[in-house]
Amino acid sequence: MKSQKNLYQLLGFDPNWVCVIHDLLYYNHEKEIDLKVFLNVEMQANLNDHLMKIPFQIGDKADINRNLPMLFGLASPKNKYPVYKSFSSILKKKDYDNLVADSSIISISSQCDKALLIDHQCVISAQTSIGFGVSIKRGAKIGHHNTIGDFTDINPGVITSGNVTIGKGCEIGSGAIIKNNVKIGDNSFIGMGSVVTKDIPANSIAFGNPCKVIRQNDMWNFEYSY
Repeated sequence: MKSQKNLYQLLGFDPNWVCVIHDLLYYNHEKEIDLKVFLNVEMQANLNDHLMKIPFQIGDKADINRNLPMLFGLASPKNKYPVYKSFSSILKKKDYDNLVADSSIISISSQCDKALLIDHQCVISAQTSIGFGVSIKRGAKIGHHNTIGDFTDINPGVITSGNVTIGKGCEIGSGAIIKNNVKIGDNSFIGMGSVVTKDIPANSIAFGNPCKVIRQNDMWNFEYSY
């Protein structure tokens, strides 16, 4: 007999990220998953061939059910905070759920907020704080006594040493390495493969080895309120 499906609600829409969520849910629950996507009015449902193979439906804002699991359907900080704000009149932070791969390890002394997605084979070390709406993608290793700000996106293979602080709404590119005691300000973008040895100010685009600020981040620059 086929197992009963689970229904998950996704706020916002990135077709590639929705595929990741679907597969992660399937591996965690070992049963078929249904997804209902609630679009931000400024976003379009841009389908691709992979997504067409996944069972999902598009819901209206009035259809949101607080009794069903709620996740973000996208990872980019450029869009995640605006999606959160667009639903904030009917949803509070406590209404969101977390999705953590069974293959990932989270230290017992770490602190995790809501609306997290932690992909396969990630490690969160001791005394680390993970903020609201953070996504940590496959194979990332977060060091001890780190602070990861709300809505930040940690891409695959990132490694942070101890006592690192990453602000709100940051994008840390795949394979970046961040030295101990480094602070990265809000709304900053760190390029793929960068080696960050010094503090990076807020609203910066920076990359390289060693990582250097190239210019101001004009793609997003939010002042966060809840």
